Amino acid sequence: MPDEIIQQYISLVRFLGQAIGDQFEFVLHAFDTDGDMYIAEIINGQLSGRSKDSPITQFALDLINNKTYLDQDYLVDYKTKTQQGKLLQGSTFFIKNNQQDLLGMLCINMDYSKQFEMADDIIRMLNLPINIRTAEMVDSRPEAEDDFAEVLSESLHDIILQVVGADQLNENVQLTQEARVDIVARLEERGVFQIKGSVSQVAQILGVSEPSIYRYRRMIPKN
Repeated sequence: MPDEIIQQYISLVRFLGQAIGDQFEFVLHAFDTDGDMYIAEIINGQLSGRSKDSPITQFALDLINNKTYLDQDYLVDYKTKTQQGKLLQGSTFFIKNNQQDLLGMLCINMDYSKQFEMADDIIRMLNLPINIRTAEMVDSRPEAEDDFAEVLSESLHDIILQVVGADQLNENVQLTQEARVDIVARLEERGVFQIKGSVSQVAQILGVSEPSIYRYRRMIPKN
């Protein structure tokens, strides 16, 4: 994304954060000069526990790799969950040029727990015998993982675990080169290497050098 466009959207995100309030998290994703995606700005990141150093989510990577932006200008009202289990409502706007190339994404996550808390307070105040799903019930009820379109990861390590699985990354497990290439292939397929800093992080997790990761990527069979 050109610098002047990034700055315009950064100003927009900051404006929305002040104008709309702290119940909404605003995240601007952009591509750097190497084509890697990073968080250019985030406002009210305390809602998800994320910062500008946090990675793009796997859900957002899937949107990019599936080229969802070619058919839709935005997505609204999907469910998201933080690493701490807090439920949010998400929406994403695709930033595109006239040729429909993706330049970035503006994501908004809303914390709707306060609305439930207000409803609870009113019902208790009026002493109404109404059975509604309270904020506590919403936050604590069991949910299947498939119920969520997006899990808001605070670190790249979380993203990698979503793709690979903690069992394979156990420090007591000695991975063969074939196994490491297979892991890298899965990360490549899911677009993890589009995240800024991913090569270094994957190398650290697998206990190999960054050149090894690039070599493993070249060893991935071509379809």
